[in-house]
Amino acid sequence: MLGCNERGQLELFITGSLRQLVPDDHILAKVDRVLDLSWLRGEVAGLYCNDNGRPGIDPEAALRLMLAGFLLGVVHDRRLLREAQVNIAIHWFIGYDLHEVLPDHSP
Repeated sequence: MLGCNERGQLELFITGSLRQLVPDDHILAKVDRVLDLSWLRGEVAGLYCNDNGRPGIDPEAALRLMLAGFLLGVVHDRRLLREAQVNIAIHWFIGYDLHEVLPDHSP
């Protein structure tokens, strides 16, 4: 009998976390186990204005995004963000939910 796959999926429900979808041997999972950027926000806080300009990108997420690009061999900003839109491992690694809008490539 000929099968038919319905591709009109309206919504994706995930029980658990995105981390469960990333294999333990994936390069981003390996790096995440040893990477501690908890100090970063305190180091750069003085470089941001509290009452002027648009909200900035979380510095840890920005650094993780650049690191993911380097580790995955994606060096161009536009291409990296295009890859991050469809790559669950990158979404998880930078701390964004699946439906959360990623940063713009030209802040």
